[in-house]
Amino acid sequence: MNFEQTYREFFKIIYSYIITRTIEDSVAKDIAALTWQKALKNFDTFDISRGNMRQWLFTIARNEINMYYRMYYVKKVLSLTGFEDASVSGEKGIEETLIDNQEKQLLLKAMETLNKKEQDIIALKFYSGLNNRQIAELVNISESNVGTIINRGMNKIRVFLEVK
Repeated sequence: MNFEQTYREFFKIIYSYIITRTIEDSVAKDIAALTWQKALKNFDTFDISRGNMRQWLFTIARNEINMYYRMYYVKKVLSLTGFEDASVSGEKGIEETLIDNQEKQLLLKAMETLNKKEQDIIALKFYSGLNNRQIAELVNISESNVGTIINRGMNKIRVFLEVK
């Protein structure tokens, strides 16, 4: 499989995973771009014996997300004035008021109620196509712990959605 085929096959699920973890579309687009840039740069060095293409791409995306959050908190903590990252947001378009988008926003808000580990594991489960064993290997915890975290996280999401 060449890079173009890989990109076409995996872009949507990689982006879905990233947006689930970052919540903001502009941040997700930046991280997705970095993920695919790194994948392209290292595509020739991909080693199938160390995992499949899907796992490799999700590992890159996960690392880029973690790097984003590390840098975000470093900037926030080490900020001299507290205003370096201030940005002006534009008005939302009419299309964002559609019911489908409202449901997506509500689901993203429900995801925000989870801790980072729960967000990561649930996003890996539902957007990566990885099974619990593969997720356990990726995040270095037991397979049963992955199942427990998914179950508890999904229960938290259900409770949040029932209240809303």
